[in-house]
Amino acid sequence: MLTNDDLLIDLINQTEMEGAGPRVTIVTEGAVITGRLAPHRHWALDIAGRLGDDGGPDARFAEAFVREAAEPLSYPPGFLHLHGCQLISGASSLPAALGEYFRVPLSAVRAWSVR
Repeated sequence: MLTNDDLLIDLINQTEMEGAGPRVTIVTEGAVITGRLAPHRHWALDIAGRLGDDGGPDARFAEAFVREAAEPLSYPPGFLHLHGCQLISGASSLPAALGEYFRVPLSAVRAWSVR
């Protein structure tokens, strides 16, 4: 976002307080992505759990996400976190199903809508 979008920031903050947010579609530079807004801490802890659960080679990265979850939230937020994401259109190098979580800097959001 070139300017702060107070309404989107309010949705992110309400998601942080209530634990779940609405489904949104965002337009970024080169992609249209849809998913449900997710709280920052939930995003970080869920990824930490996924990385650490199997004890495989990626387990060593789980601690970085645990530390991220413990960080105080900034205002305005710098990122939005989406859960259950899908690529609607965009670069062919991204898979149609982007996975459980996707992190997008607010500075990259050009437009958005609530679904």
